[in-house]
Formats: sequence, C-alpha cells, structure tokens
Amino acid sequence: MCTMNKILTILLLSITLNAKALSPNEMLVVVGAVKYYNENCAGLNQNGVKKMNKGLKRFKMNKTPVAILEQNPLAISGYQTAVKFGCIGTKHEANKAGYGEYIN
Repeated sequence: MCTMNKILTILLLSITLNAKALSPNEMLVVVGAVKYYNENCAGLNQNGVKKMNKGLKRFKMNKTPVAILEQNPLAISGYQTAVKFGCIGTKHEANKAGYGEYIN
C-alpha cells in the first residue's frame, strides 16, 4: 500500500510540475478576448478577474496598462477572433478550453 501511495504521489507531482502555463503571447491573446467579452457580453466573474490578474502578474504585465497591451497585434487578434465567435461562441470556446468557470 505504501508503494502505491508513493507512485500516486510521484505521478501527481509530475503532472502538476509539467502543467503548461500560458506564455506571454498566449496571455496577450486572452487579454484581447477578455476585453471583447467584458465589453459586449456578460464579462468575467470574480474568480475570472482573480485568475486574469494572477496571469498578468506572472508575466509582469500588471505594470503595463491594458490599453498598451491591446496595441499588440496578438491582443488585437484575440479580440477580433472573439468578435467572429460572438458571445455564445466565445463562451463555448472558453468552456472547451477549461475556462468556462471564469466567465458569466
């Protein structure tokens, strides 16, 4: 039984440590999509706002105003992609990506 616990612990640690974090470029795309969703749809819930702020801090983007971030082509691309999907499509894509719990 002890060996099984060790195996499970090692497995869980390896999965946790290998979990992929968003790259700065991916975060910029998310900024653009979130801007669209906040302006035109139901917006982020409190957990979504906290998650977004955490992500921005991770990449030191919290020191850069969102307006500056949105000048980045990747952020604009994320915004325009969300426009194409619309509110329902954007929410559906967020659910598929595992972020459904963060949006209203």
